[in-house]
Amino acid sequence: MKKMLSLLLVLLLAMSAMVVPAMAESAAEHVIITSIEDNPEQMDPGLNSYSRSSRVLQNLFKGLYKLDADGTTYVPAMAESCEVSEDGLTYTFTLREGLLWSDGSPLTAHDFEYSWLRVLNPESASGCASDLWVIKNGEAYYNGECTADEVGVHATDDLTLVVEMETLTPWFLSLTATTGFMPVCQAVVEANPNWTSDVSTYVSNGPFMLTEYSSLNRLVLSKNPNYYLADEVQIDEVQFVIIPDSATGLTAYNNGEINVFTSLNQDALNQYMGTEEFHSSGRIGIQYCDFNTTLEEFSDKRVRQAFAMAIDRQSLLTALGYNEQPVYGFIPYAQPSLTDSTKSYREVAGDMFEENVEAAQALMAEAGYPNGEGFPTVEIVIQNDTTQSLMAQILGEFWKQNLGVDYTIQPYESSVYWSELDAGNFSIDRNGYTVDYVDPSANLRIFITGANAYENGWDDPTFDQMYNDSLLLTDDAEREAAIIELEKYLVDEMPAIPIYAYENQYLVKPNIEGVVCNPIGHYYFEYAYFTE
Repeated sequence: MKKMLSLLLVLLLAMSAMVVPAMAESAAEHVIITSIEDNPEQMDPGLNSYSRSSRVLQNLFKGLYKLDADGTTYVPAMAESCEVSEDGLTYTFTLREGLLWSDGSPLTAHDFEYSWLRVLNPESASGCASDLWVIKNGEAYYNGECTADEVGVHATDDLTLVVEMETLTPWFLSLTATTGFMPVCQAVVEANPNWTSDVSTYVSNGPFMLTEYSSLNRLVLSKNPNYYLADEVQIDEVQFVIIPDSATGLTAYNNGEINVFTSLNQDALNQYMGTEEFHSSGRIGIQYCDFNTTLEEFSDKRVRQAFAMAIDRQSLLTALGYNEQPVYGFIPYAQPSLTDSTKSYREVAGDMFEENVEAAQALMAEAGYPNGEGFPTVEIVIQNDTTQSLMAQILGEFWKQNLGVDYTIQPYESSVYWSELDAGNFSIDRNGYTVDYVDPSANLRIFITGANAYENGWDDPTFDQMYNDSLLLTDDAEREAAIIELEKYLVDEMPAIPIYAYENQYLVKPNIEGVVCNPIGHYYFEYAYFTE
């Protein structure tokens, strides 16, 4: 097996030789040039549920609150202040006076009411609609059980937004800093449903505005003169250069063609770890593989458990050149404990399962597939990427050698990958999710019926009820205990395979300060500046 992993790693490195795209020329003085692996999947913040897209959108838009320059504190942005009712269920936001969109038109509380209702409208087919179900009647409206007027978000005047919550949501202010809660300009959206497809109609409200978008090449963001803190923004331009391969990106960084690099491989870690250019922080997401639980062979949780237990995660990460940690649950190490400020949730809860080939083989035999006999060929579906291909090969070999099952690998271009998953055209996929707020419940919420982790086709009323019951608990110790039991239930069902916890690792040239990376893995350039 070790020989196979070494050979595959050599193949990966050999396949990674690519040409760096031409860098944008600019007359601007202070220019951040960073790489992004592919085109953003979604340029409309209200429809976005993708991490890669959020890296761009977080610099183009701002919500009621935003992450401060310290990278840990959430502070008012479009809001000037917020009052919370005694019972914690009503938030009254007062917006700043004189807010403008990038085209110079006024931005008001009505834009937030419109934008949030648009996300919740099922006709919008927003990928982040469930994030707004914390709002009173948000889910009911999405399911057609009430009208928009009954949803708990109302602009009472141009500067006042009143939000009623469905249940206690102590992390709500941080949620308003995520893309799903960011405003879009009603006049622009309603005048042109394809407003995101042309920079001339792309209107935003953040520190930067979109001024160039060349698909498969680069995006250029210029300083927004109508941003409420425009005088404090020191970066004139941000260029997102599309470089699909990490080895090519490292070459570009070493050659000075980009000055912020976020797709680090093992060579980058070997070269820069421990230097002033290397930065690292925990990220509140995990990499996992979905089972297609609608298939007969994966409708049995014993089979799903067996596949999860038959993997050597550390060997996988070593072969991929990753510095992340294997994870044996659905909540990553970066989520804090609710009861012990010195520990993470993962430290308190412990591992939820273990790697055990013999136990996995016994489960397969119990399910009627001894030594893999009679088990259909597993189709592993990935995006067309060398690293994903290597990961799929290694996983497939683990299952073949340890469980006796055959596998095939089906790559799709990123433009059609998610639609293939939606259509159920896979046995096992490669997936991952970084949640939107710092609370261990966030990583479990994505598995409730109708939420973000829907590709596996697994809906479970018991899990849904356990999750909803946990939200009613106000005592931190009781809520953490409930979350631990909820995660144990999810691991026992195993609709997906936890692989590893994400880590934010990035390089910044020594003459740049103030680049902020949040726990979600988004990079903010609003606070960046050049020191020379």
